[in-house]
Amino acid sequence: MRVSRAPEFRNGSGSPIILILVFLAVLIVGGVVIYLLLGSNVGSSSEPPPAIPTAPVAPQPLPTLPAQVPPPVPQVDPVPTPAAQVTTYPKPEVIFGEVLSEGFVDLELLTGRVRTFFTFQVDTSTQNIVLFFGLYEGTGQAISRSIVVEDYSQSELIDNAELTVYYPDAPPTVIRFDREPGTVVSSQFYTTQPFDPGLFSPQMRIALIRQNLLLQNADSSIIADMQLDPSGVSTLSGYRVTRNDPVTTEAALTEIQAIIDQLESRRPRS
Repeated sequence: MRVSRAPEFRNGSGSPIILILVFLAVLIVGGVVIYLLLGSNVGSSSEPPPAIPTAPVAPQPLPTLPAQVPPPVPQVDPVPTPAAQVTTYPKPEVIFGEVLSEGFVDLELLTGRVRTFFTFQVDTSTQNIVLFFGLYEGTGQAISRSIVVEDYSQSELIDNAELTVYYPDAPPTVIRFDREPGTVVSSQFYTTQPFDPGLFSPQMRIALIRQNLLLQNADSSIIADMQLDPSGVSTLSGYRVTRNDPVTTEAALTEIQAIIDQLESRRPRS
């Protein structure tokens, strides 16, 4: 039997297997070296860089907005307030006797509240008491109405009253009420001054003084006495009308009594 064997290199430099092994060993060693080198670089690059010391920074305050300043208020000079006007009521000159009590009260009438002056006076010779009260007009500078009651007694109803109505440019009208005999008497007289020189002779002027005219109705319940003076010598001219009317007289005295009762309840007492 023949036995074959592989050919051999004759030059003695080593087989190709050894060369291959050497080559592989070199590759392995080179790969390990490259791996180590690259790994060290990667590891070193992942570490944080050394901290650089810096100076501490002080906290900066937040900027604040400027405070809102209100706009200046314009200075306005105060308007002077007029002082409240105090109405002064002139006291009328009323003389009937010795004054017992007098003063001012406010009466509530149908037209509203009215300032009123009152006085109680006594006639020292007869001991009769006279009550006078006057109602002031709107401005309080003059009396527009007045009432006089004779023989007044607070415990008794009045039986007479004299109403006077004043006018700024004319003589007053006087109206008197008497329970007995139940009459209403109205009168108004103009005061005149004589003028010179006269138109007529002295005798004629005297003859013309106080020409009276008397008028009345059918039943004489109304009587009018007209007093005329065309001469200009006398100082009086006017009329007087007397009316016999107990019903009207009683009604008027009743309303005046109610006003007096209100005055008595409101007047100050010493």
